[in-house]
Amino acid sequence: MYKVISFLILLLPVTTVANLDPKTAENEYLLQQAQYYLSSDPTKSLRILSDDLTLSQLTTKQKIQWYLLNTRAAIVTNQLNNGYASLEQLFLLNEHPFFYEKLPSILSMTGVWLRKSSYINDAETTFTCALKQPSSLNQQMGLKISLAIIARHQANYIRAKALYKEAYQIAEKLKNERALATIANNLGVLALDNGKLTQANGYFRKALAGHQLQAKKPGHINAGINLLFVFLLQKQFINYQRLYDPIAKLVESFPDQPKRTYLLWVNSGYQATQGKLISQQLRAQLITEFDQLESEGLKRLIHKHLAPSLNIVLKLPAQQASKTFNAPWFKQVKLCNW
Repeated sequence: MYKVISFLILLLPVTTVANLDPKTAENEYLLQQAQYYLSSDPTKSLRILSDDLTLSQLTTKQKIQWYLLNTRAAIVTNQLNNGYASLEQLFLLNEHPFFYEKLPSILSMTGVWLRKSSYINDAETTFTCALKQPSSLNQQMGLKISLAIIARHQANYIRAKALYKEAYQIAEKLKNERALATIANNLGVLALDNGKLTQANGYFRKALAGHQLQAKKPGHINAGINLLFVFLLQKQFINYQRLYDPIAKLVESFPDQPKRTYLLWVNSGYQATQGKLISQQLRAQLITEFDQLESEGLKRLIHKHLAPSLNIVLKLPAQQASKTFNAPWFKQVKLCNW
């Protein structure tokens, strides 16, 4: 919810720059800065990577770091073409030792790109392969979250919930508050899918509080809009009014059109409940932007709960089979023989 923030792409380790030559050390510092802003301001990460760093001046290890960071930032900001270009270049460096060192993170990130690009079965294959690699508890937790998201997409709610619970247990062991907030948000999505509004309300509140404490803007926005949607469905209008302005300001500051579209639909639904006349121009905008919503599950919920109150007739796209990803470099991922 939809835009569940994927947790599995782990940050690159901070590298000591003291013993590097000046230019390499400067580049290392800039890469660390780009990494630092990934969660709080990914657009700033992209600016650092594109404006302050020159790929031809990086060492091979630094190029791998650059492609990792650029792909992740592109995924978070829904610039999937940019993300693919970086992935393609990254896999050209697959014989470097640092590539193998980062393999679980690379596979995780590849899986997220595939999922967001509607290559669902290939994403599942990639996450499953990543779980077979030597990895930390943190990485295993992230991969289970990603596989749970795939299970939800496949409407396998029992498997999704079981995977989230496994991930939650790891997050508790690690005392990882950000992960706990992410999992709470995703469990809220499952509850909302199944019409359990009280349960969804509780999960989204927990997720929002956790992301606020961690100062993670994407997660804060996701949980916030999800909670606004539940407030609207439960007719908790005072709670809606209190939460709307801070979430709207965050959405406006974040370059993610699907989030803005999601909020526009929710708030238009709220305005309709308050007796405000919805103009034909706004209806046309909502219809036009409907296809920009990422999640088919979210589209179904809007079709069911919001479109009728706005006198909008929507045609849901037919359920499509997962596309097959056929890039030459992906054959190695499918073989999973590292």
